[in-house]
Amino acid sequence: MTPPVSPQDASSGTGLLDTPAPEKRMDFEPSIPNAQPTNWRPEWKSSSGGARISLAKYLEVPFIHKWTVMAVLACSLLAGWLAILIWPRVYESEAKLKLKVGLESVGLDPTASTTSGTLMLQKTQQEEINSALEVLGSRQIAEQVVAKIGELPIIDGYLPSENVAEEGWLKATTKKLKTAASDSLHSVLVASGIRDELSDHEMAVRTVQKSVEIYAPKMSNVITIHAESKSPQMAQAIAHQLTETFLDQHLQISRTEGSQAFFDTQSDALEEELNSLIEKKNGYMTLNRIVSIPANESLLREELAAIGRDLIVSNGALEQATAEIADLKGKIAETPDEIIATKQAQSDSTWSGMRQKVFDLEVLETEQAEKYTDDHVLLQQTRGQLAEARAILSKIQSERVNESRTPNPAKRRMLEDLQKLQTKIVGLKSIIAEKESQRKATQQNVDELHVHEKMLTKMDRDIDRAETSLAVLREKQEEARVIDELQKDRISNVKVFQAPPLVERPVSPQKKLVAAGFLMIGLFGGIGLAFLREFGTTQIRTPDHIESNLHAPVVSTIPQMGRNGLGAKWLEGKKSTALRAHCRKIISEVLLSRTRTKTARTRGRSLGVIGLDNGCGASTLASALSVASSDDCGLKTTLIDADAQNRSVSKNFNLNGAPGLAELVKGDAETKQCIQHNSTSELELISCSSPEKESRLDADPRDIVATLRRFQQESDLVVIDLPSASQPNLAVSLAQHLDHIIVVVESGRSELAEAERLLHRLRVSDAEVVGVVLNKKKDYLPSWIRRYVGA
Repeated sequence: MTPPVSPQDASSGTGLLDTPAPEKRMDFEPSIPNAQPTNWRPEWKSSSGGARISLAKYLEVPFIHKWTVMAVLACSLLAGWLAILIWPRVYESEAKLKLKVGLESVGLDPTASTTSGTLMLQKTQQEEINSALEVLGSRQIAEQVVAKIGELPIIDGYLPSENVAEEGWLKATTKKLKTAASDSLHSVLVASGIRDELSDHEMAVRTVQKSVEIYAPKMSNVITIHAESKSPQMAQAIAHQLTETFLDQHLQISRTEGSQAFFDTQSDALEEELNSLIEKKNGYMTLNRIVSIPANESLLREELAAIGRDLIVSNGALEQATAEIADLKGKIAETPDEIIATKQAQSDSTWSGMRQKVFDLEVLETEQAEKYTDDHVLLQQTRGQLAEARAILSKIQSERVNESRTPNPAKRRMLEDLQKLQTKIVGLKSIIAEKESQRKATQQNVDELHVHEKMLTKMDRDIDRAETSLAVLREKQEEARVIDELQKDRISNVKVFQAPPLVERPVSPQKKLVAAGFLMIGLFGGIGLAFLREFGTTQIRTPDHIESNLHAPVVSTIPQMGRNGLGAKWLEGKKSTALRAHCRKIISEVLLSRTRTKTARTRGRSLGVIGLDNGCGASTLASALSVASSDDCGLKTTLIDADAQNRSVSKNFNLNGAPGLAELVKGDAETKQCIQHNSTSELELISCSSPEKESRLDADPRDIVATLRRFQQESDLVVIDLPSASQPNLAVSLAQHLDHIIVVVESGRSELAEAERLLHRLRVSDAEVVGVVLNKKKDYLPSWIRRYVGA
């Protein structure tokens, strides 16, 4: 902790007066006396610990510590280069197989469908691809690959034909070291029981299974065989042998061994049985005189049809003759044996009168029928009279005719026809009996033919079964023969459209990926380290840093102008305009600040400019403030150089050998002798001492203050360039006797603890601290980023 300042400290050379300290008076926030400097907080943190929302502050940190970021990045890239250099190479080779639709895809093995015909089993593409993937990934395939290549080459990763001795010394040394480390680790793991001891064959098989990746993209019938190994030749050999082994296995598992010999034997036996059945059928047909069942059956059916037609005709004729006989017998019975040969009529008046009467009644009946209905009384009476008249007329007619009789010739003819019909009936009955006999015989032949047909049908069925079976066997025999020939010529539905190539470029390590990874590690590691350094720094960088940690106002922030800060030519060009604007702002703060009340009233004010370190720009700022006060503000200003060690004011204004403040305090010179003027302004300048005498300003501070009072009576503002706080000079103690004090700190260089200690001592000594000027503020963030983030 910094102890309070006492008069004894002043007398012992600490730069303070031996007078009691006046009552403390704080212009900004009071500091706690006798307290240590507060812990520094990062500039992106507020005094309450909360994060300031400023993207530019975060982005600026890597640029502040850019050399740290670049160093970490360079180390990371170097580590990445070494990793790429010693990383074991892994080579790849890739074969592609296309599964087309073939005999293996669309049908069963011939022996599986012999008894039930050809059973077409259309496999889905996915099923066939999955089956092929299972076969390729089986241990059987891996063991056959090991048998063809060899166990030790697969374990070592190099073919015996490769010339490994031509490798570079670095690769060879790395390989030896890796092999030795691997063997040692393997021995330790086996001895500890963590790993089991495996034979070379088992290790080779497991190596093949691990180094091969087999996959098929979705909705595709292409299978990819991807093999990796330590050398491109071994990777190609593994992929090639795996492809060839799969092709052999695919041809073998798609057929049944010995199927062709089986079908040859079965076909010959069935053909002999078929020939025997055909000969048996031909002998049966010859024995029974059968041309063919359909032909014989057609003849018998035609014969039966003809007999049926004759029976129908004969029965019809018989029925007709019988009916005619019955009719003739009836007519003969009704026909008289004799008939009247002649009739002779006699004249009779009675008959004529009756005939006239009948005629009249008929006429009357006709007229009444037109007038009346049938049930009319008059019409019925007329009709009754007409009937009686006709009966009487008929009787009279028969009595007036004389007849002569003779035998009836019609009855004689009917008797002759009757005899003919009876004879015809006898003939028809004999015909019908004969036809019935013929029909019975023919029907018996038909029944016998049906028996023969049944036997022949059975024989035909046996023959058809034998022919069908023989055709199936012949087809399967041909399929078996084709499959054997396809296997013999190594033809299948698997097409190797990309043979395993020799790829000399290693697949691992991926240099671009490794380089990018180490680049990102270096970049983020460097940025992280930059943030850690920024978090742990004790230097002042920003106005927020000053206000939140030093509890002092920042009256101005002056950016870095040139390589050496403000530079010696601060009165020239655009930099002078910007600097004067900052100086006018500082002067306004000084004029608005209250002055001491314990001293006598003077015309002007005294302003001391003290820097925390040498080279922070305090002298240049004091010079600029004086020029701005004199030229821009119209104040009568006096600039006094109190820095006897650096004499920066004298150098900036090229002061001659006139006496200075040291001679004036000692009484060796008058005031007018010490005052010098600048050629471009009304500013009065007083050097620290004459260059020839080089007197030291080691007088009592009260004498120096008394001398300064004389200048205050004649000037509006007296600016004193004090030595830096880091110099053990008594002139520093002048700060507590001046009206106003401005502390100058350099951004990125001044230490926070030193600045806080200086401000604390100034405050406890009742010095009027106007504020802090942050000089040489650097913009680490590039301008284009600053414009983008709006900073």
